[in-house]
Amino acid sequence: MRNKIIIIDDDANTRKLLVQYLSKHGFEAFSYPYSNQASIAYIHSHDPDLIILDVSMPSVDGLIVCMELRKFSDKPVLFTSQHSEVNLRIDALNQGGDEYVLKPFNFDVLLARIKAHIRRYKRAFPVNQRHLLLYPGLEIDPSARSVKSYGKEVVLSTKEFRLLVTLAKNPNRIFHTETLYELIWRDMKEGDIRTVMVHIYNLRQKIEKKPKEPLYIHTIRGAGYKFNGSVSLSDDHIDNQL
Repeated sequence: MRNKIIIIDDDANTRKLLVQYLSKHGFEAFSYPYSNQASIAYIHSHDPDLIILDVSMPSVDGLIVCMELRKFSDKPVLFTSQHSEVNLRIDALNQGGDEYVLKPFNFDVLLARIKAHIRRYKRAFPVNQRHLLLYPGLEIDPSARSVKSYGKEVVLSTKEFRLLVTLAKNPNRIFHTETLYELIWRDMKEGDIRTVMVHIYNLRQKIEKKPKEPLYIHTIRGAGYKFNGSVSLSDDHIDNQL
């Protein structure tokens, strides 16, 4: 299976040349012009092995796209830019970028960097573990869409599953209720953000042994919710819960 790459750039010529070059070298390459939410949705639907993202485009901030992308994907992001300012480079890497490449770039050098990032990612995340989220007492497999709580299979609705994966992929990060609603229910033109609270309640009933004293999904008063990435189950607690 060929590695998949998405190029997001406002320059049509750059997109065309990159797609042609990468396709010639064995990659499955796609391009997208620019647009914050549309670009994110495009990446989400294609699940690429690497993203090439221009930092500055008309009416869109590549840094914001990367920040939103990191909410659901840990795939390598290679920033390209005509700007060499140190602060911009630092911001790009701090927002989740893996490398910052100045334009104009040498295509052969860029290819070597792409291969290196994909190779490192695959070495760090073997195929059989790449999408598995493991926490004490909880196992989430996004690719198989399965969840086990204390060794028992848990049946979740589509929204519940997406909500759990979003939180578990970003342990200890506080998500505002409004943010979760936009991420999970973005396909609904109208709705009530209180549905997030209802789904959190349902999730706790299904994955927590003591829903009123949740170990995994914590409520942050006045802010939203976070997934406890430091879950620690004592032997006594495990014995009492199993």
